[in-house]
Amino acid sequence: MPLNPRHIHCSLAAICAVLIVCFQACEKKKNKDPVTIIYKLGEVKDYMYFKKGTWWVYEHDKTHELDSQYVTSSYIGTSITQGREEWSSHITLQQEVMSMRIRSNFVDGWGSNNYFDIYTTGQLVDAYPYPSRVYQLERSKISSIGQNVPSTVFYHPFDLCPKKNCLYFYDSLFTNYNLNGNYYDTVISFAITYGEAVMQEPSLRTYGGNAKCYYAKNVGLIRVYQKTTTANNLPLIHNWNLVRKHIIQ
Repeated sequence: MPLNPRHIHCSLAAICAVLIVCFQACEKKKNKDPVTIIYKLGEVKDYMYFKKGTWWVYEHDKTHELDSQYVTSSYIGTSITQGREEWSSHITLQQEVMSMRIRSNFVDGWGSNNYFDIYTTGQLVDAYPYPSRVYQLERSKISSIGQNVPSTVFYHPFDLCPKKNCLYFYDSLFTNYNLNGNYYDTVISFAITYGEAVMQEPSLRTYGGNAKCYYAKNVGLIRVYQKTTTANNLPLIHNWNLVRKHIIQ
């Protein structure tokens, strides 16, 4: 049976329409040239990264207990991820990331010997509409009695929560900061949700609450200020303050 010319014309038109759509889709996809984004830790390292051999000694302002904390391992490496979404499929994100472990021989008021893990993984490549540079650092207190407490303790850039109404936020900048007669050129403070993730519990046995962490440039954490309660449900404002240090960056 001979083919109807009209059918042939319609079929060719349909094929052409499909080809045009495919061509346009390919053209649209080809317009997105591959992009490699490189982000560095930058200022984060000045406040948060220290090499093995670094140590700090903190004194509790109420009990006068001393806690020596020392870096047992630290790492800076590169994380490379490829976008998986339509808006990010052409993007390769290459980020400097870090981790650090801090140990202590201090046995806290709960009978636990703790250590601390600090790390950041950087930004997500699929962040919409564009993966801007963001570093959020987590600190976890790993307890020998099975109670692990994590909290976000630092982020950069500092203007991520300008209204200071987030669960954690950059609070203040200090210059020539005086702590018990020791002066630090540049100090920043962060308000955080879980103070117990950052420092040891003294023999007073405190019960949670938010805190402020004070970081000195090229020194690290120098003070933790916390409003909390004691085991007898009495209000307590207490601090761990840096008294000695040995820094390797």
